[in-house]
Amino acid sequence: KNVVSGGSTGLIELMPCGNVRKCAYPDIQTRRQGLRDLERELRVYQKLPRRHDRLLQMIKYCPEDGLFLQYMPRGNLRDHIQNSAASITASQRLQWAYDAAEALHLLHYHGVIHCDVKPENFLLDSTSRLKIIDFSGSSFDGILGSAIEGTRFFLPRSWDEESTVRTDLFALGSTIYEIMTGRQPYDDLPDDEVETRYSQQIFPPVQGVHCEQVIMACWRGEVSSAKEAMALIHAEMDKVE
Repeated sequence: KNVVSGGSTGLIELMPCGNVRKCAYPDIQTRRQGLRDLERELRVYQKLPRRHDRLLQMIKYCPEDGLFLQYMPRGNLRDHIQNSAASITASQRLQWAYDAAEALHLLHYHGVIHCDVKPENFLLDSTSRLKIIDFSGSSFDGILGSAIEGTRFFLPRSWDEESTVRTDLFALGSTIYEIMTGRQPYDDLPDDEVETRYSQQIFPPVQGVHCEQVIMACWRGEVSSAKEAMALIHAEMDKVE
């Protein structure tokens, strides 16, 4: 088996046909939950446009074989930023920020809360544009999300509180921060200190960072939608060009 990656839901394998297969782990204890997560992801794809530049194309699904998706060989955004930092232009970073906001707007427009927005959950296509992935823990149609953001992408709240557009937008702010700086917010601090600072509305300095306005607005809850974030990023792109 040509395993590309693995996560809480299961394995992702590259198939001879050139697509990837996302399938539940074979052991009985985790397989049942893995199948539920795959079916949740299938339902999200069914709610979204069949073809969109910010989405992978879903090829097919069956419980026995799993979920077949378009393959993006360039991998995820976080790895790419870390491995190619010196060659990434400001214009490219701004385009990624815009793509991330556009992808989130697409989900929210169709009633889906992602619940785990972060650079790892964006893949690069052949033209260096982004596609959002991993809906196995997303929330939609009254179904509560089973995923939750990591500390640096997590809007301070009770851990059992429902994810919302607001929580996704907070994570978008941290995602754009990482796109622009190459680092996660407060990457030099322990998790409990980050939680304390976030709960006190103390965020990393962004002066002089591209998209500083939209990053801080996402963190502070001053944008009400991903579409609004898109407009702010677009204005920044116009300045750079």
